[in-house]
Amino acid sequence: MQLVIKVLFSLLIVTETFAQNKDVNEILKKIGESRQDTNLVLSYIEYGQFLENKNLDSAAKYYLKASELSEKLNYDTGRFKFRSNYTYVLNLQGKYEPGLKLNMESLEIAKRMKHQVNIGKSLANIAASYTYMANFREAIRYNQLSADVFQKLGKTEYLPRLYVNIGTAFEHANLLNKSLQYKQKALALARPMKDSLQLADILTTNGVCLSNLKRYKEGATHFKEGLAVAKAIGSDIYVIQAYAGLCRASRADKQLARAKEYGEEGLKLARKSGNVFLEIECLRALMFVAEDMNLPDLSAKLTAEALKIAEENEMTDRLVELYEDYATDMYRQENYKAAYDYLMKYSILDDSLQGIDVQKQLQELDTRYLTAQKENRIISLEKEKQARNTLIYSLVAGLLVLLVVAGLVYRNIAIRKRIAENEVLRLQQERQLLATHSILKGQEEERTRVARDLHDGLGGLLSGIKLTLNSVKGNVILPEASAMTFTRALSQLDGAISEMRRVAHSMMPETLVRFGLIDALTDFCNGISESGQLQVSIHTFGFDQRLDSSIEIVLYRIAQELLNNVLKYAEATEAQVQLTRMGKNVSLTVEDNGKGFDVEKVRQKKGTGLGNVQARVDYLNGKLDIQSKPEEGTSILVEITL
Repeated sequence: MQLVIKVLFSLLIVTETFAQNKDVNEILKKIGESRQDTNLVLSYIEYGQFLENKNLDSAAKYYLKASELSEKLNYDTGRFKFRSNYTYVLNLQGKYEPGLKLNMESLEIAKRMKHQVNIGKSLANIAASYTYMANFREAIRYNQLSADVFQKLGKTEYLPRLYVNIGTAFEHANLLNKSLQYKQKALALARPMKDSLQLADILTTNGVCLSNLKRYKEGATHFKEGLAVAKAIGSDIYVIQAYAGLCRASRADKQLARAKEYGEEGLKLARKSGNVFLEIECLRALMFVAEDMNLPDLSAKLTAEALKIAEENEMTDRLVELYEDYATDMYRQENYKAAYDYLMKYSILDDSLQGIDVQKQLQELDTRYLTAQKENRIISLEKEKQARNTLIYSLVAGLLVLLVVAGLVYRNIAIRKRIAENEVLRLQQERQLLATHSILKGQEEERTRVARDLHDGLGGLLSGIKLTLNSVKGNVILPEASAMTFTRALSQLDGAISEMRRVAHSMMPETLVRFGLIDALTDFCNGISESGQLQVSIHTFGFDQRLDSSIEIVLYRIAQELLNNVLKYAEATEAQVQLTRMGKNVSLTVEDNGKGFDVEKVRQKKGTGLGNVQARVDYLNGKLDIQSKPEEGTSILVEITL
C-alpha cells in the first residue's frame, strides 16, 4: 500500500521558537556589537534559527560559528544549543548518523549540567534521529522517556511535539490509526498555546495522517488551515508541507491541474530552502499527478530525481516507497529486470520497516507505556486519597493546635508587654544619658570659661599689681618695718598668682588645649610624681594624631579623677597610666599598688568619684572595667570606640 509519509520531525530546540515578527536587523546589530563572549554565541544561534526557514546552509554556518566560540569559551549551554539546533539542519539534509551522534552528545552535556528540561529535549531529539533512521522502536522509546521527564516537571508545553513524533513513528510502521490518536491529542493540546509555528506543524502532520487513511477532505481542511498559519508567520517549511499535502488531496479529488500547481509551488520553495525531505515529498506528489495525467515519462523522471536524492543521503524511510515507485516505472517501460530488482529491494526494506514483527514490537511498547501511565494515575489517586485522609487528621489536630496557639498568643501578649516596659526603661535611660551628656558638656564649657577668665582676667590683673608694687618699691624709701611688711605683701601676692594659676590649670590645662591629651596627661603625672606623694609613670602607644578635643577633655578628666582617687584612698606608692590606640579603639588603664577595695561595696555606695568616671565613660559610649580586691591593688580599664 502506498503511504504518504510525513517528512519532517519537530526537534525540541533549546531556545524558544523564533519570533516571526522580530526585526532581524536587531539580531544582526547584536552580532555586530557583541564581543567574543557568551552573548555572541546566543546571537549566532538566534540568527541561525531565523535562517532555518530561509536557507539551511546559511543557518548551519551560524550554528557552526556558535559551536566554535562555545568550545573556545568552555560554554556548556552554547555546546548544547549548537547540537540541538544543528542536528535539525542535518536531519533535513538527510545526514542522520552525524545528527544522532550530536544528539547523544547533547544528552551527556545536559546530564553534566543537571538540567532536567534539556535532558527531556535531548531525549526527544534522539527519538527524532532514530525515526529518520527508520528505527521506530527506539524512536518511540526515547519519545516516551522524554514525555515522562516533561510530565514530571509539569512542562506540558513540550508534549504536543512529542505526541506528534510518537504518532509519526507509528505512521512509518503503518499503524495509522494509532498514529492519528497521538497526532489529534497533540493538536488538542497545541491549539490553546498560541504558538503559531507549532500549530502549523501539527496541522500539516495531522493532514498527512488523514490523507494516509484516505480521509482526504478532512486532510485538506487541516492542510489549508496549516498553510494560512504558515504564510502568516513566514515559515517556508510548513508552507511547503501544506502545498505537498494539498497536491495529494486535490489529486484524490480529481482536480489534477490544481494538484500540479500546488506541487510545483512546493517543489520550487523546497529547492530554494535546500530541504531534501520536502523536495522528495513534492517530487513524489507530482509523480502521482503525472501518472493520473497519463504522463509516464514525466512520472519516471520525477521518481528518478527523488530516488537519487534518497540514495545519496541514505534516507531509508524514503527509499522503501521510491523503490516501489521506480519498480512500477520500469515495468511501464518494459524494463522487467530492473523492475524486479527494485521490487525486491522494496520488499526487503518494507519487511524490515513495516513487517508484522516490527508492528507487534511497537504495539507492545505502546501498551507498556500506556500501562505505566495508568499505574501512575492509580498512584496519583492513592496519593489524593491519602491527602484527603491527611486533611481530616489535620483538621482534628488543628483544633488541638488552636488551643496551643491561643496559649502562645496570650504568652506573646505578655512578652510584648514586658518588651514595651523594657523599651520605656531604655528610653528613660537614654534620656538620663542625654541629660548627663548635657551636664558634662556644660561643666567643661564652664570650666574652660572660668579658667580662661582666671588666667586672662584675674591673672593679668594680679600680675599688673605686682609690677606696680615692684616699681613703687624701687622709688619709695620706707621705714624698715614698713619695708618688711611691703616685701611680705609682695610674697603673698606671688603666692596668690601661683594659686590662681594652679586652679586655672586644674580646671582646664592650657597644655591640653594647645598640645593635646598625651602632653597634658604627662604634665599631670609628672606633677604628682614631683610632689613626692605618689610615683606615677605613663606609657602611650599609637597616638600619631590628636583625638577630637571633646574626647581628649573627657579622657583627661577620667584619668585625673582616677589618679585623685588613688591619692585620696589607695595609700599607694606607685601608679601606672597606659593610654593606647589601635585603629578606632582607644583604651585607658590606671593601675596602683595600693590597698584595693571591694568593688561591689563601692558600687552600692554610689560614691561621687567612680560615679563621675562612669558618667564620663557613658558619655563616650565606652566600657568601664574595675578589677580590685583588698590588699591586692586596683586596675581600672576604660575602652571607647571612636
